[in-house]
Amino acid sequence: MTLQDHRFLRACRRQSVDRLPVWMMRQAGRYLPSYRAVREKVGFLELCRSPELIAKVTVAPIDEFGFDAAILFSDILVHLPAMGLDLSFEKGEKGKGDGGPKIANPVRTRADVDALTIPDPGKDLPYVRDGVRAIRTALAGRVPLIGFVGGPFTVASYAVEGGSQGFTRLKTMLYAEPRTAHALFEKLTRAAIVQIEAQIAAGAEAAQIFESWLGELDRYDLEEFSFPYLARIAEAVRKAGVPVIFFGTGMGGHLEKIAGLGFDVVSIDWRMPIDEARARLPDVAVQGNLDSIVLLGPREVAVERTRRILQAAGPKPGYIFNLGHGLTPSTPTENVKAVVDAVHDISWK
Repeated sequence: MTLQDHRFLRACRRQSVDRLPVWMMRQAGRYLPSYRAVREKVGFLELCRSPELIAKVTVAPIDEFGFDAAILFSDILVHLPAMGLDLSFEKGEKGKGDGGPKIANPVRTRADVDALTIPDPGKDLPYVRDGVRAIRTALAGRVPLIGFVGGPFTVASYAVEGGSQGFTRLKTMLYAEPRTAHALFEKLTRAAIVQIEAQIAAGAEAAQIFESWLGELDRYDLEEFSFPYLARIAEAVRKAGVPVIFFGTGMGGHLEKIAGLGFDVVSIDWRMPIDEARARLPDVAVQGNLDSIVLLGPREVAVERTRRILQAAGPKPGYIFNLGHGLTPSTPTENVKAVVDAVHDISWK
């Protein structure tokens, strides 16, 4: 069997599988002792810029839990310094962990937008390319590797607000200076495309676009400021020959529109039953949608909720089990293992 026949990639293409694939967003993150041990020695950006460490933390959850796909360890903002923004990450609680991003020179004017440069992945982000290659070597063909980038609106929210500070300035820009907003989204779209193309060229076998905060926009603004740019990114990924996955939250009212942009897989958060999502999206694969907070509770509850989702998803090909959002830092590792095993066991039977 070639890697292209792996259950994860087959599910992305809505083909039959031997058992359902499962992976979890932020599966290589702060809940893992092995990740925390690495972070005790290096800063977050230093980790993101070390191909050796990128590979180490990406592959660790595959070894530990048996996920059916690995996802590149990086950050959706890692390219911003190459675009001209002063990016840093604040310390987390008690001086440890991964704090939020901080941008010292946020984008506020048309002149700020015009000053942004499109990164050259080979020159400006070689550690990402080399990290992908190192991961592929470490995986040795066991599971596919997912590359990723942040969507234009989500990346813009950090670039304009100056960090994790909401959406007020960015949304005001949409209404007060739409041409400036379009110019910004144009540059961020071009930056996303060159990055994801480089990841695929280095060996990523699928790509996920994280538009995590797109639910902040109404339909008019989605049509005006988001959907055309997302369609261009999806087209670029498909031209590169790998499946493209959309991830966003609060998008239940726009699923058909998202699918129509050219995505092969649409990720669903916990706010919508998975059977309803599958019924509304007959022509694309669906990914999701366990609430990550369920994993903080009793293990048997997490397994039972997993069982319910699997039953609701049904036997039709084109389903990938995942969370509605990423794993939280305090998630017990034994709960993660129990859910992965439950997906494999139940779907096998």
